Amino acid sequence: MMLRFSILLCYFLGMTAVFAEKPASATLKERESQKQIDLQRKNGFGDNEIDTLHASIIENLRKMKKLQELGVDKTAAQYLAQTPQEHKELYKKDKDGKPYLEIKLPQGQSYIDWPTVFLYDGIAYIYPKEDFSDLDKIILAFRRVNADGTIHVKEMRRLINPSPRSESPEKDEKGEAKLDTNSDIRLEYFRSLTSDTIWPNDPVQTSEADIAMVLNDEKDPLPYEKQKHIMMSYKKMLRKIAKQTAFKLRSIELDQKQMITKILDYNTN
Repeated sequence: MMLRFSILLCYFLGMTAVFAEKPASATLKERESQKQIDLQRKNGFGDNEIDTLHASIIENLRKMKKLQELGVDKTAAQYLAQTPQEHKELYKKDKDGKPYLEIKLPQGQSYIDWPTVFLYDGIAYIYPKEDFSDLDKIILAFRRVNADGTIHVKEMRRLINPSPRSESPEKDEKGEAKLDTNSDIRLEYFRSLTSDTIWPNDPVQTSEADIAMVLNDEKDPLPYEKQKHIMMSYKKMLRKIAKQTAFKLRSIELDQKQMITKILDYNTN
């Protein structure tokens, strides 16, 4: 395991060095392009839509919290169905006792490594701050295992944003909204060739990642094209999470309206 990890790490570090190298014979266009890359890395990978999506998600969670405090979810489970239903808590708690919302991400079959076919699933863990003023942490976990063959290649990739920030009232030197740099996003890779390895649906993993990297490490940044791809993928997943949290909110709001209707539904004839 350590030998494989060393080989993989050397490969990634080698790739980083190749991308970071500036050829002596670089053309003016290439030098200008490298300047833009260096500037982008210096300023971070801020994105207005990402900050807006963070704000939308925490706003949905904040509204759900208010409805929970009114007891809407518990009351609806007790009285809206023909028979009382078991109330399921909206938030789970991790091993450290911190509450998080679990969101299912896409699952199915992957043919990207054809002819090997993989089964995959994804889960998002959304942590609000204690006062719900903003998001505290977002973890995206994707697991896959080959669907055929005698050797089971199991993998799990995780993207961890330890400080997702919403739209900021602060302004930069240009007078524009100051964006979250997202530079501290962490990437983790787990791999196993044994059939009994199971990574539980839990945001806190007991095993260490085989490979761990930071999106925009000042001393050792990832290849630029990979950095852009990671941010595009993260934004795509945030859109799905924003839609699902909005759906959960609408569902609770509908339960509240149904409860009001149930209370007022009486026959005076």
